[in-house]
Amino acid sequence: MSAGDGRRVLRVGTRRSPLAMIQTELFMQAVLAKEPSLEFEVVGITTTAERQPTTPIPDLGQGVFVKEIQIALANGEIDFAVHSLKDLPTRLPPGHTLAGVMPRNDPRDVLVSRDGQLLNELPAGARVGTGSIRRAAQVLAHRPDLEIVLLRGNVDTRVRKVTGEGREIEAEAAVLAAVGLQRLGMDDVITEFLEPDVMLPAVGQGAIGIECLETNVQACAVAALTEERDHRIAAEAERSFLRAVGGFCRTPLACYATVQGGSLSVEAMAATPDGTVVLRESITTDASTESEEIGKRLLDSLYARGAGDFIILDDEPTADDD
Repeated sequence: MSAGDGRRVLRVGTRRSPLAMIQTELFMQAVLAKEPSLEFEVVGITTTAERQPTTPIPDLGQGVFVKEIQIALANGEIDFAVHSLKDLPTRLPPGHTLAGVMPRNDPRDVLVSRDGQLLNELPAGARVGTGSIRRAAQVLAHRPDLEIVLLRGNVDTRVRKVTGEGREIEAEAAVLAAVGLQRLGMDDVITEFLEPDVMLPAVGQGAIGIECLETNVQACAVAALTEERDHRIAAEAERSFLRAVGGFCRTPLACYATVQGGSLSVEAMAATPDGTVVLRESITTDASTESEEIGKRLLDSLYARGAGDFIILDDEPTADDD
């Protein structure tokens, strides 16, 4: 498609959820702030996760939030695929590249509880909803007396399943990503921010990743306009941990990296699904350190402490819920 003056309109592929559309708008705004002459068309795509809204995320397999968007990209139907970076597998299809990592927003998880109770205040047996095995394991590590229940759906849907607005209550609390609620203007429902020492975030949580075809030179250059170097370094360090693991079978994993003054700090976690074993390892190194070396060092340290007993290789880790 071309604009009226002959310029090509750039097509941006995204999921159809309200949050995904907001993130796509943030990408386009960031580009237009630097190249105001560009024109975009948004292409909404339904993914496996939307088509099977009641199936647990781990049962759906790899790439459930991105696969159909990647197919559209490969077929030339779109120029950009806009993802929540935590949803994007670390091994991309041949010819695809992570062309842009936008500056990260709040990476933390939050608790939304119906009665305003903090995680440590919930009564024994209270139901805590999530579709993420990472979140479930860390909740149980702190509160083994709580019950984890499956919550699926868009962010506002999961919140309503806790608050009971117009529907049956399914949980007394839920754990969600802070950034999703913030981008949707739903900050007021947040009961408690769960700091990384309680709930280590998912790889890439809080960041928006832009996937392009390597051969689409224009798209790659446009996506790069949205980048900030330190955020790319942190993202690559986190993603290197998952690449180092190289496989997955319902194993809760997390990794969180920050860059300050040329120094890169990275912490990784592996846990049993019931939260009875939670292993963490961290390293601080120069920000120029090769990311693949970082991932391998973290994994080797976790294996040395026994993580190999419960990290069972199968396929790459599946995404968290939104």
